[in-house]
Formats: sequence, structure tokens, C-alpha cells
Amino acid sequence: MYADSIENLVTELSKLPGIGAKTAQRLAFYILKGPESEAKKLASAIVKAKELMRFCKVCYNITDKETCDICADSRRDDITLIIVEEPKDIVSIEKIGDYRGKYHVLQGAISPIDGVGPEEL
Repeated sequence: MYADSIENLVTELSKLPGIGAKTAQRLAFYILKGPESEAKKLASAIVKAKELMRFCKVCYNITDKETCDICADSRRDDITLIIVEEPKDIVSIEKIGDYRGKYHVLQGAISPIDGVGPEEL
């Protein structure tokens, strides 16, 4: 229906969670109608984040440093720890603004139905 390059863009965008075919098509055309410089900035931001992303050596949050900003913050309470499933859970808690402890990120959840036990986390 479209040129191969456009079909490929729509296909790749539709692989993102929560993005169906129609939304992928809408995003693709938004990107294509915009300035080339904006498309290049978007592509560059994705590549750079992917290249620099790593897990904090202390809590396993995502970061672009050896230790994330939360673990490196000496004003944080080292005694209080919240265990979360995903890095995005930290963002939700931090938005509240009241918690001053640290975190441990499991990077998943135990799910016997899916065959994920404690040793897989």
C-alpha cells in the first residue's frame, strides 16, 4: 500500500507496547511530515539512550552512569528500601515527592504461569 520504507517504519512503530497499527501509522506520518531535523533528533535520541543505558550497580535502576542518581544521593535514607518491579515504578513513587529512601528494581515479576521464578529475576 505504501512504499517499503514507510511500511517498515509503521511495522517497527507498531512493535512498541500499546501502539497498534493505526497509531503506528499516525506516528509514522507525523514523523514524515515534520522537518527532517526533528526525525533525525528522534532517531539520535533513541540510539543514544540505547547505547548509554545500563543498570545501576547498586539497585538495578536504569541509568547512563555506573550508579544512578538516587543511589549516589547522600541525602537519601540508606535504611529505607522499596522493592519495585520495573524502573518506571520508581518514577511514579518519586512524583509523589515524600519518599527519601532508596530502591531495588527486580526487572520483572515472579509469574509461575509464565515460568518465571525468583532465579529468573
